[in-house]
Amino acid sequence: MKVYIMTDLEGVAGVVDFESQTYNTGKYYEIAKGLLTEEVNSCCDGLVEVGVDEIFVSDGHGSGGILPEKIHREAKLLHGRPLPKFWEIDKKWDCIFLLSHHSMHGTKNGNLNHTYSSRSIVKMELNGEKIGEIGIGVYLAGWFNIPVVFISGDEAACEEAGKYVPNIEKAIVKWGITRTSAISLSPIKAREIIKEKAKKAIEKIDKIKPVKFEGECELLIEFISTSDAFGFVKRPFFEKVNETTVKVKGKNFLELFERYFY
Repeated sequence: MKVYIMTDLEGVAGVVDFESQTYNTGKYYEIAKGLLTEEVNSCCDGLVEVGVDEIFVSDGHGSGGILPEKIHREAKLLHGRPLPKFWEIDKKWDCIFLLSHHSMHGTKNGNLNHTYSSRSIVKMELNGEKIGEIGIGVYLAGWFNIPVVFISGDEAACEEAGKYVPNIEKAIVKWGITRTSAISLSPIKAREIIKEKAKKAIEKIDKIKPVKFEGECELLIEFISTSDAFGFVKRPFFEKVNETTVKVKGKNFLELFERYFY
């Protein structure tokens, strides 16, 4: 069995602030990376215990969120930028895990909520429905006929994932109070839960179906700044909606994904 783990930094127990923890200029940034690395390793421990043959970890945090020298011995790590097209999700994995994720921008009680950029994006809408990184990841996996079976992060992120995959295995490790405050489990307890939930997720693979977005797509992106929108309008396939908003279309989800990210 081959498992793909997409990670992020904002969904980690003990990580609650952008400026000091998730930005590469933050004074606790390296500590936050260590906390994520240990959550990854606990997940890997659980997967090894249930006989997973290949574990592929993708560092999904823009400036890097994992300490390569401390990654689990059985894991392969995709890190650095730019990432390959489709983030290697197109390589026939048996399932995908979303580890240490956050909710979309504007989510009530969503700790560190944002949509791809914590500094510039107000919202994204796919065919009129608000969407964040979790939804994009679920639909990308679904395009390649891969089920997303596991989510960890704060309660808001896990609830968001459940809207796409109702029976997804959830590992809640913190509860958001505001965008930059939360009640966290101790890192040790969070890792124990992640390990056990990872094993349960593998047991549910046959009960969870890939989630596919069918038909033509239109992605609307609203920015805080007119300068961010202006930069996107100059790219191929993008259209101006107003001074802070652009849109891009695709004949299907994969074409849309390629046009937005590449």
